[in-house]
Amino acid sequence: MRKAIIHQDGVVPDGNHGIRMRIAVIAANGKSGQAFVHAALTAGHEVVAGVHRSNPFNDQKDLTVKTCDATDLLSVSQLIQGCDCVVNLIGHVKGSPATVQTDATKVIVTAMEQQQIKRYVGLTGTAVRMPGDRITLIDRIMNAAITIIDPERIKDGQNHISILQNSQLDWTVVRVLKLTNQKVGTYFLSPNGPVKTFTSRNEVAQIIVTLIEQNSYLKQLPIIAKV
Repeated sequence: MRKAIIHQDGVVPDGNHGIRMRIAVIAANGKSGQAFVHAALTAGHEVVAGVHRSNPFNDQKDLTVKTCDATDLLSVSQLIQGCDCVVNLIGHVKGSPATVQTDATKVIVTAMEQQQIKRYVGLTGTAVRMPGDRITLIDRIMNAAITIIDPERIKDGQNHISILQNSQLDWTVVRVLKLTNQKVGTYFLSPNGPVKTFTSRNEVAQIIVTLIEQNSYLKQLPIIAKV
């Protein structure tokens, strides 16, 4: 059974429970994307999965798969047409441009504003800091290492948030430290952490579905926190 999001204040807001939505997914062929597609279909929503290069999905009810280049406006516009929400799970992989998140976000925001689609949910790392964040020692060490090894990746994460902040969208970006393929564990969302060191992609998927249904954490970057 999918868990409700427990907020730091213990309140679970009312939202869109029971309302079936059509959700477009950018980078649906990635590990996080596949987990989200499964969670959204299980929750009874219709999914339009944007894939790049490979299609990992079998034919399923309520699932439409389209090839999508997240940096091409026409491609993204065709993917999201008629959708109620866009989920962007594009990230840095081997061989991807240093500015992949920023480039894709610019295009996605433009396409969404043109089609008057308001709801956007994304995913990024805790290197994107916000005032009041409670930073664990492991978080500090891991992000310091990434900053030394791949500073452009950190900069890209920060820059793509600036694009969302300057948009007209009802956006939410979930922050995590280290993703795994483990089963769902215990978690809750907090505006400022402290972050769980290891977060299952299945947890992320469940959280994003619930964020969409509850229409919560608008224009915020909540952290998946340890209980």
